[in-house]
Amino acid sequence: MRCRISARRSSLPGQGRSAESSVADQDKVNAQMLNDGKNLLTAKKPKEAIQYFEKVAADYEEKYKNDGAQIFSARSQAENLLYLLEAAKKKVDARVVSADWADAYFMKAYALIELGELSESKAALERALALSPSNSQFLSELGHIYQLEKNWPMALQTFQRAEKAAEFSPPESKNAELSRAWRGLGYVYVELNQIDEAEKMYLQCLKLDKNDQRALGELRYVQNLRAKSGGR
Repeated sequence: MRCRISARRSSLPGQGRSAESSVADQDKVNAQMLNDGKNLLTAKKPKEAIQYFEKVAADYEEKYKNDGAQIFSARSQAENLLYLLEAAKKKVDARVVSADWADAYFMKAYALIELGELSESKAALERALALSPSNSQFLSELGHIYQLEKNWPMALQTFQRAEKAAEFSPPESKNAELSRAWRGLGYVYVELNQIDEAEKMYLQCLKLDKNDQRALGELRYVQNLRAKSGGR
């Protein structure tokens, strides 16, 4: 889960301040609430954390409920531009707003997984993806839910989407999110008995980061499977 930078709560907007300033102030409040909720998750208090995430999501839902444009929530310039270009091709008015809106749903989904509420978590993730359809982190989390459900075709499809979407991830998280998608694909390929494809995914992870211990452990598992089956 990506950690948001904590923002100090701003004073209430005074008379004569612009609407943009009021929005910016509320965005800071929402960023702080997201951070507070994340701290509760870290403290193993997912139920309490969900309350914070729901407040942030509700604020954005209310703020943009009557907006005539299609609303997206993006965390990088590349993702922002992607949504605007795709909307332009479809001749649809679009607006890109704070990443915190989609993050609120993602964090809620993460907390619900901690509580074992998979169907509710999936619904929250689908809302996050409606706002950020090319967010690799969100897609891998949805792939993980399909993995837990043993829905291998959907898990495969979703991790493949996460792999493709990593192209638009922020530079500082691109490699980590690409590796996450590849590890997810590797796991699914093992379950589908496609050992060569699984090995390829883990080797790609290690090419990005030779110290990726999760990929290394899974690679050893795959190689052991091949040895036991008498494969090459």
